[in-house]
Amino acid sequence: MSSEFELIELFQHIGAEFYKQNGIITGPGDDCAIFDLDTPIVTSVDSSVIDVHFPSNASPQDIGYRAVAVALSDIAAMGCKPIAFSLSVSSQISDEIWYKKLAEGIEDIANKFEISLIGGDLTNGPLNLNAIVYGTPYSEKILMRDSAQVGDLICISSPTGRAKKGLADWNNMESNSKYIQDYLRPLPKIELGKKIVNFASACIDTSDGLLADLKKLLKASKQGAVINLDDIPITIDINDINAGDDYDLCFTVPKSKFDNTFYKIGEVTEGLEIKLTSNKGYDIDINGYEHF
Repeated sequence: MSSEFELIELFQHIGAEFYKQNGIITGPGDDCAIFDLDTPIVTSVDSSVIDVHFPSNASPQDIGYRAVAVALSDIAAMGCKPIAFSLSVSSQISDEIWYKKLAEGIEDIANKFEISLIGGDLTNGPLNLNAIVYGTPYSEKILMRDSAQVGDLICISSPTGRAKKGLADWNNMESNSKYIQDYLRPLPKIELGKKIVNFASACIDTSDGLLADLKKLLKASKQGAVINLDDIPITIDINDINAGDDYDLCFTVPKSKFDNTFYKIGEVTEGLEIKLTSNKGYDIDINGYEHF
């Protein structure tokens, strides 16, 4: 097996061609990276743990891609542009080829969004990837969770439950399933965040389940809502609306700004009550993914 420092060199070049456009003066190789930017920086961190966030039999390419992609979803929810990321990898794998493939997957997502790997760490331990992502605003506005207004429409952009279906198909070895990519290689909704940032009032990503994350947004905004379950697009069944890993954006917009390319699923109301309605007989509680 190669040494720790030789393995680290497999990753140091990722996104180096984007340093200048992302305001990076110093990338990997020193104790810290250095930015030089005349704008706020938003940042977030996500952990990806084996058999919790990805299957143990997933390819290293998919593991690397996914670890960065899910973290970037938080940048999308703020209506911001990703510029860079750091990555800490804990692993007991000794095969150098595995690390080369891991780097390939990370490079795939870095190239897709023209972002730079600016630092990280490699240590011995159970397989776990921690991605710290950095972004900058597209405009003067940054989307938050706490600004939903009474009368705003509540929207999403894609059907719920695609990732849940993808994981089930993966576990059932249905290799031809179109949903597996939704789970293993989710696409952060960066372009959607850019589209809505100047007119949406509040936003959150749906990593823990649509209703659970919407509940967080409404709590932060000190508002309630009426949600029409019949209007929520689902993949398999109504339980999809509590499934995690979809990484869509759930956002609120004034009625005058509604775009019919969005799915309208409800409306913000006064008070703190969240009322779920259905003419199809749907009866479901608000649940979501919890680690503990």
